[in-house]
Amino acid sequence: MGSVTATFRNGRIEFAEQVDWPDGTQVEVTPFSSPQQRVSWLLLPPLDVGDFRELSAEDDLLGEMLDDARA
Repeated sequence: MGSVTATFRNGRIEFAEQVDWPDGTQVEVTPFSSPQQRVSWLLLPPLDVGDFRELSAEDDLLGEMLDDARA
């Protein structure tokens, strides 16, 4: 069972696609305030994360991450 989109219309929930769920399946419904709310994170301004140096063949990113995780 996965999530599906639906529209609330005339007191009923109309699924955008067919679902094969048994009768009595409990669901959680969270309304979107507007269609744009679903993609609002795309409208965020760019984030300046500072300067990065260019990676080279000698960089061992996995090793550095593992070292940080062990510390």
